[in-house]
Amino acid sequence: MSYWFETNLAVLSQSQPAEAEALAKLKPKVTATGLSYAFNGGEVILAGTDQEVPTLALDLGDGPKRLTSARDPYREDALLAEEFLKAKGGLNGVTAIGFGLGYGLAILLAKLPAEAPVWLWEGRPELAAAALTARDLRPVLSDKRFRLVLTNPNPIDLPPGAPKATLARPANLRLDAALYPASLKKARPLKNPKILFLDAGYYLSRELRNAAQELKSPLQTFAFDPKMVGDREIKAFLTQIKEFRPDLVLTVNHLGLDADGTLVDLFARLSLPLASWFVDSPIYILTEKAKGDVFVFAWDRDYVEPLKDLGFAKATYLPLATDPTFFKPDQSPILRPAAFVGDSLTAATLKYLNLAGLSPSRLPQIDALAQDFLKVPDLTPKRLAETFAAQEGLDPEKTTALWALITWRGSRLSRAAVLKAVAGPGFVVRGDPGWRELAPCLNLQGPLNYYQDLAAFYRTTAVNLNVTSAQMKTGLNQRVFDVPAAGGFLLTDEREQLKDLFAEDEYASYPDPAEAKRLLNQWLKRPRDRAILVNKARARILGEHLYVHRLERIRRHIFGA
Repeated sequence: MSYWFETNLAVLSQSQPAEAEALAKLKPKVTATGLSYAFNGGEVILAGTDQEVPTLALDLGDGPKRLTSARDPYREDALLAEEFLKAKGGLNGVTAIGFGLGYGLAILLAKLPAEAPVWLWEGRPELAAAALTARDLRPVLSDKRFRLVLTNPNPIDLPPGAPKATLARPANLRLDAALYPASLKKARPLKNPKILFLDAGYYLSRELRNAAQELKSPLQTFAFDPKMVGDREIKAFLTQIKEFRPDLVLTVNHLGLDADGTLVDLFARLSLPLASWFVDSPIYILTEKAKGDVFVFAWDRDYVEPLKDLGFAKATYLPLATDPTFFKPDQSPILRPAAFVGDSLTAATLKYLNLAGLSPSRLPQIDALAQDFLKVPDLTPKRLAETFAAQEGLDPEKTTALWALITWRGSRLSRAAVLKAVAGPGFVVRGDPGWRELAPCLNLQGPLNYYQDLAAFYRTTAVNLNVTSAQMKTGLNQRVFDVPAAGGFLLTDEREQLKDLFAEDEYASYPDPAEAKRLLNQWLKRPRDRAILVNKARARILGEHLYVHRLERIRRHIFGA
């Protein structure tokens, strides 16, 4: 049985000689299964090395209790570190609490910025000695960003200079809590936070109410007209806060918040966390730098960095989901071979044409810009629109409307290209009359109500087609979750973020309009394979991609796991 203690200690002594000297004084006892380090009142037990998975246990006089997984300690610490980094986002350093076997440290150092420090706080030097004995930790110990903090058996708080973001190993805090920083024990996670929802009657209102009810989190709504926030509205809002005593304010797309930041400032003064979940492009919604300390969530991962550039340091990825209250399967027969449900975006493009102060005669030029936008990875057509905006003399507000107009025209063009490619006698489009102008060849049958009609339509269609909006370059829209949840089969355009949320045998995708036609016909001939894929996709969605999961993620991100 071989050990790494002397090798690791030699590396540690180069950067932290005092800590290396303290650890060198600890003398282990050889046991039948490994080593043990005695201390006043108990012992640290290290078992297994070489071909065995090393495990770490702590005995405080009432029998040994594991500090690491006996089956896969690497995965345990890897998931802890990766979930922490996803939840926090934008960190410039981390203080890790509890050594474990050091797997999480390597992940933190690999995924944090190049200069971000990683401090390791260990309340028992014996645990650090055991970790240095069990594994080759030289890559961690030699990293100039790493610092080991050893404490004596007296609880103190984090030392001066330690990164404020703390990642604690739950087993260490649970089994030996007295040795770790008092600040960690003060912040108790809220299991059922009271939520005040700024309801603007927009998308997700019903879904978030249902999710809160399932999580047993009391939820109340308050409706603001952001253009009419005065003393009377603020007084009514304060009264509701006083009576309800919420733990969190939640909004979608920043709706219900005034542009001047009055409400955001109010929440900050009340130490009331504000969470804003963007399910549309924030670039066309937010025109100024962030005001206040806001937890921002983006439905498309590509918008996280742009949101941070806008001043939202806590921006993080939170994809869409579905609500099985509205989307669930039944035994309905297939009534049509293939269909697309969606808007032609005629009304949206006319809206932004007016907001940009442009004449319809400019649409051919704008469509040319939109075609270019579809080919580039940029999230906004800002660079493409610069010359056109200057020629038209557009002010900043109208220029932003122009960006949105180009995006929506791009979506309109991409939808039309796919639908024209797949159009045929059995293909149905359910949408607005704008389709008659855009693609007269389509079999148009009128729009459907999202909550009342859509689930039944999805599950009675053999192949439902999806064409994602141009405002998402790699993200996922609502159909990806709703269609399989309702028991329907979806053929979607290829999206990078599909691989984040689904296994390869849980979705079907096409790369371009021509392939959409070929694959649609192919899937129509394979009803058994469609059913298998739908069952797999639905199982994944029910297990991981419901709105109750997303609201729980918001709770964990803000209040802790």
